[in-house]
Amino acid sequence: MALGLTILASATAGSATIKLAAWNMNNLHFVVDEPLRDRAPARSEEDYALLRKYRDRLNADVIALQEVNGPKAAGLVFPPDQYDLFFSGRYIEDLVTGKATHADPEQRSDRIYTGFAVRRGVFDAVSNRDVPSLGVIHNADGRPVRWGTEILLEKDGQLLRLLSVHLKSGCHGGSLENTTNPDCVTLAAQREPLEAWIDEAAQELAPFRDPRDFNRRIDRFGQDDHLWREIDDGDPPGLDLWRLPFGREAECNPAFPQPIDFLVFDDRAWQMVDEASFEEITYDPEDQDLGRGTPSDHCAIGVSLELTAEDGGDDDQPPDTDPTDLDLLYAPAAGLEGEELRAGAGASRRRRTSTATSP
Repeated sequence: MALGLTILASATAGSATIKLAAWNMNNLHFVVDEPLRDRAPARSEEDYALLRKYRDRLNADVIALQEVNGPKAAGLVFPPDQYDLFFSGRYIEDLVTGKATHADPEQRSDRIYTGFAVRRGVFDAVSNRDVPSLGVIHNADGRPVRWGTEILLEKDGQLLRLLSVHLKSGCHGGSLENTTNPDCVTLAAQREPLEAWIDEAAQELAPFRDPRDFNRRIDRFGQDDHLWREIDDGDPPGLDLWRLPFGREAECNPAFPQPIDFLVFDDRAWQMVDEASFEEITYDPEDQDLGRGTPSDHCAIGVSLELTAEDGGDDDQPPDTDPTDLDLLYAPAAGLEGEELRAGAGASRRRRTSTATSP
């Protein structure tokens, strides 16, 4: 999921279009011909070439990634000389604690992480931080699920705040209330930290966008879905969320027409969305192997945003943003270190009333 954008400073009048996307890459490993874990595809050199083919077809400036084994694996599709890669700190934690390589599969991490690939040269600066609160413990095996990865993009005096999330799988449509299903219990537990992040972001300076693998068929119950109604509850007052896709079937796999991957926006970010540009990048029949789940068992989704800079009046005058505003907006979360990683380089409301009743 990705959040936001807000104008902090005056800037030269003009506009720029950027494309944002989300792509679950199905256990992407950095070792050729070796599966990352059980039931994951062992990818050949040709498989990696196909992923690069669809990367180019997607042609996005920012891609929220899920199910990737860190920057080394992502670099096989998004070369570091063309993209800056940002990954969840859980990747480092698993390496230094030995969880990523533990001999006992029961003790080993799943080794799939959230992150971003950001095209170099597009933004003035990119910062990132972790959202570990989403890594709740899955009681069935005692291990934490995926953390969220957040980035802040700066361009021409504007900010875009994004969150990449991969929520617990296995509860695509089940009840999240008083459930005994272990996967649904874990997904239900993720609602609170996710809503807390959204509510906090909604009250800060930058609007947000959330490119996310929800692992949830939200359109089945619409606003009554137990996950969606929790995060889109109108609190703080005036907060409305919008999502794409909305009211359309997924085309990636004909066996699964209900989408589980979404881009979510607050009102401020939604004003910049070109809804007509939304697309799902499906695979050519000769390239797709549904049995293996390649190129991936998910197709990338993307949409364009128009970043319109405000006229600052006198071009000789510096921006009127107090530098401390950015520090306040993007201060490190408690116990974490924020890091400046790189410098230089509408429509109808997307909530609906369903005639179905949530489980």
